Amino acid sequence: MQYAWTYPIYLIAHSGGYASIVDPQDDSQQLLVAVTTEEKALEFMQNFGILGAPRQLNNDREFAWLLESLREPVTRVCFDPDPREEAVNAAWSTTVKSLLNDRLEVDYSPWSYPVYLLRLESGFSSIVGADAEGNEVVVLCLFSNSQLAEEYLAASGDSGAVESIDNMASTRELMESLQAEIAAVAVDPEVRDSQRVASHCIGLEMLLNKYLIHA
Repeated sequence: MQYAWTYPIYLIAHSGGYASIVDPQDDSQQLLVAVTTEEKALEFMQNFGILGAPRQLNNDREFAWLLESLREPVTRVCFDPDPREEAVNAAWSTTVKSLLNDRLEVDYSPWSYPVYLLRLESGFSSIVGADAEGNEVVVLCLFSNSQLAEEYLAASGDSGAVESIDNMASTRELMESLQAEIAAVAVDPEVRDSQRVASHCIGLEMLLNKYLIHA
């Protein structure tokens, strides 16, 4: 049975890198410490007198980037270890190579999940603007965190609810269903002086062809 975890997970910053444990079966190898809750991470740090705050990883992409940066002798990862005894005594351990090749599904999404939309009576919140040729286009409003979505909803005066999307597959499915209606996605738009402002937009075609795909 394969070990399962949910994000976020946490690493322990230590000595310019991240905490690892020497493999008691082979002292030429080390295991990166990965912790599944912030409470466990803080407990680990307290037990070993490590100051600071744990680093939070929010998705497979961030975890994969970190794993790809590791160098020997750190060749394995252990989840929720209790190394106060001679054995690592972890909930689960595996190789970095196995995690990267067999367990992590990395996508090119230009944001971390979950992301948030505003569901109105007429559909999802959007902004009507103009493209480079002056043609009218509709831009979907998407938010990187729920607080920004709530603030936009309150400032816009619209009546609706915040909805979350938890993964790339669901995001892509939604974008494909809206292809006939929207031209782009506005990330974290704002309401300024009663005007709806989209400072950062990504074209829908680019999203579907370049970003909302697996590596």
